[in-house]
Amino acid sequence: MKEFDLIIIGAGPAGITAGIYAQNFGLNYLMIGEEPGGLINTAYKVENYPGIFNISGKDLTKSFQGHQKHLKMTFKKGRVKRIEKAKKLFKIYSDKSNYQAKSIILAFGAEPKKIDIKNVDRLEGKGVGYHACGSSINLKDKVVAIIGGANAAVMSCTMIAEESKKVYLIYRQNKLRADKLWTDKISKLKNVEILYDTNVLEVRGKNKVEKIILDKKHKNSKELEINNLFIEAGIVPNTFLLKNLKIQTDKNGYIRTASDQATNVAGIFAAGDITTGSNSFRQIITACSEGAIATLNAFKYLSK
Repeated sequence: MKEFDLIIIGAGPAGITAGIYAQNFGLNYLMIGEEPGGLINTAYKVENYPGIFNISGKDLTKSFQGHQKHLKMTFKKGRVKRIEKAKKLFKIYSDKSNYQAKSIILAFGAEPKKIDIKNVDRLEGKGVGYHACGSSINLKDKVVAIIGGANAAVMSCTMIAEESKKVYLIYRQNKLRADKLWTDKISKLKNVEILYDTNVLEVRGKNKVEKIILDKKHKNSKELEINNLFIEAGIVPNTFLLKNLKIQTDKNGYIRTASDQATNVAGIFAAGDITTGSNSFRQIITACSEGAIATLNAFKYLSK
């Protein structure tokens, strides 16, 4: 197994930033990731990153990758399947190759939250999807429903409304949780209708989505005929790599980190959406910050 000082697992904002600092510190490092950019790719527009505004998530990812290529960062595309602790080293097993490292930064992010709706799994990919902003589906003149009320859902609704015939935004609470920037935009869209205090119970359709069943009536019917359903109900941490490491998490599965991004396991640091850091304010800018802090303290750990 090839040995590194540091292996960064994840290629989103936290992982890429960690890699930039690892390069600057002169560490013998490797970054492994499946999808460059991670969940950034699902963002319709990024309006809150200093110096870069009105940019799509995919274009921001390209900018990050440009920085990565400029520095000639050491990167391998792949999926890490298992991590094992062996004395003072960690063994990392991926689908492409295996490695050893003296320290690790976990930055593999989060994944879409699944919700309990009848037939949703059967019709996934047949009109049911997650992260509408990252979808390549043609929605022109379609009737679309989106579940959620935070930024991701409202951003998706804004984007989809540009081409769709009608968009229903279905939210279980009585007020959207999105930033004012996005709620102001959605309030001006004439083909968007918000259904508050409403849940989707079932998706119906033989080979594709045809309708959804609500838990309360909308215009005298609990049935809503649609062509596509997108679920934007938030994210949950990826925890599949933590099983053998005895890393402490909170009750929701997010990795507990100290102010230096260290976990309870010596030599393992964590950054980005999978942590309890930054007061749980999961943004691109906080992920970048945590990635930089994690690398600084991995460097200090390796220098002892």
